[in-house]
Amino acid sequence: MAEETSSQVRSRRLDTIASVMLAAAGVASAWATYQSSLWGGIQASGYATASAQVTEAARLELQAGQKAGLDTALYMAWLSAAAEDDRELMTFYERRFAPGFRKVFDDWRAQYPEDLRGQVREGPAVPLPRAEHPESRDAARLRAEAADLFKQAARANATGDRYVASTVILALILFLLGISTVTRSDRQKRLMVLLAGGLGVAVLVFLLRLPVAAL
Repeated sequence: MAEETSSQVRSRRLDTIASVMLAAAGVASAWATYQSSLWGGIQASGYATASAQVTEAARLELQAGQKAGLDTALYMAWLSAAAEDDRELMTFYERRFAPGFRKVFDDWRAQYPEDLRGQVREGPAVPLPRAEHPESRDAARLRAEAADLFKQAARANATGDRYVASTVILALILFLLGISTVTRSDRQKRLMVLLAGGLGVAVLVFLLRLPVAAL
């Protein structure tokens, strides 16, 4: 009779431990699911913002290319006028240079004599001055920011995947603890509780090492 009572006491203790562990695993599973959802949102937001910045950078690069093409066209027209020493036409084109190109042009022009007719006819002796437009700098900045955002989104995706992996382990723990509450063998019940406890400690350490997202 005493042995039967002692066995019942041990069984109740195991059931109590299993119930506490079930509650803890359930809370941990809900927390991991919540964090996974938050990190998924961070990932999606990061990718969306980065993609928008890449699109804007492409638009700015197109504008910069168009301005550079216009600079080249005006400069070539100016060279043609310079070859004929047509001062009025040269001034006409100079007034239509973009501000950034005009500064580069003036610096370049100071290196050559007033009369360029002989050098223009030689061709290679008169190089093409190039100006950097603000759109090019803005595009480069946006692409650099987009690259950082893509990296952050990738890290958020990896973190979310780790939280998902922890929910799988927690589901296994819940399964083991659920089975332990209905088995009649104290030995099997003890084995399942110990196994669930070991997994619980491992997943707890794993979760504590993960970054936490906040709303």
